[in-house]
Amino acid sequence: MADLNRPRAGAEPAGMSDSTMNDEARLSAVADKVEIVEVAMRSHVCRDTGDWDGLKACFHADARITVSWFSGNAHEFIEGSRNMMGGHHPGDSQKHFAGNPRVALNGGRAVCEYYLTLHQRRWLDGYEFDFQTWSSVVDLFVRREGAWRVLERTMVYEKDRMDPHKPGEVPESYFAGMDLSPYPKALRYHCWRNEKSSGSPPSKDIVIEGTEAARATREAVQTWLAGGGAVS
Repeated sequence: MADLNRPRAGAEPAGMSDSTMNDEARLSAVADKVEIVEVAMRSHVCRDTGDWDGLKACFHADARITVSWFSGNAHEFIEGSRNMMGGHHPGDSQKHFAGNPRVALNGGRAVCEYYLTLHQRRWLDGYEFDFQTWSSVVDLFVRREGAWRVLERTMVYEKDRMDPHKPGEVPESYFAGMDLSPYPKALRYHCWRNEKSSGSPPSKDIVIEGTEAARATREAVQTWLAGGGAVS
């Protein structure tokens, strides 16, 4: 039986040029996505370890960021984070765990959205607490001078929790005396901790999953990715 997949003698395999071009485009896209994800993941490690110069290198100079306690220029956020970490108790710690990134490319623009879980241990009023916060990060990337960096980052918060590190150590009266009313219900312990430990009230631009603000954020991101104007 003749091999129907074998090209005729002297003939160029059909579609070879297109295939080569497609392979090159795919490899280029993969390289872009790897760089984007690496920058996104590295930014959280830099923040946890206090590598402030490394964190700045992940953002363009005109980048913006919206998190629970800040909305504005990313480099100003980094300085605020440095000051916040400097005021922590020696026993405090934090780790951001990021995963499940999804990257969409369009020329020199890209969107990278991924899950983020923040684990923190804090000493407050002589007690040791563990905090967890679940969120999604929506990063807008732009390639300038051949390098991908974050142009805008928006945290979309889902839920949080607070537990005493040693069960039974914290009296019920302590929890009863906490005023959580000023904070979004989905993020009340997170916001309470921030204001309690560093005096940082919640940002007026905070975004909570399932709200109109979250829907509008993702809609604006898709418009921007397609070539529209700035998101903010």
